[in-house]
Amino acid sequence: MKTLLPLLATLPLAACATIPADVRADGFARLNEATRAGPVTVRPLAVIEDSRCPMNARCIQAGRVVVSAVVTEDGRPQERKLVLGEESLLASGSIMLDTVEPATRTDTPIRAQDYRFHFGWTDR
Repeated sequence: MKTLLPLLATLPLAACATIPADVRADGFARLNEATRAGPVTVRPLAVIEDSRCPMNARCIQAGRVVVSAVVTEDGRPQERKLVLGEESLLASGSIMLDTVEPATRTDTPIRAQDYRFHFGWTDR
């Protein structure tokens, strides 16, 4: 029993060692915050374009969002431009920017620190 106790005490630490503390594991991230999406890590750097139709306006086009992000797969980082709703192919699958918050409004500009993104993953 005495030899089993130290082993059991290290199990919670072993579970935490797989993902660094500064990387979220839920697919959500803000600018300059890293998150996991499947086997890759994504860190959105900047919003290049946000031409979504404001929720309090009528538009003839839905618009789009383009985010510059560093995607790290198998320890190799690469900068990508991710477009809302479009898959970006990688070696082991594809990543997609599938949600951008908050919604745009005609009367309130979005500050960079208010953006929140979700990234999804699909295996090949």
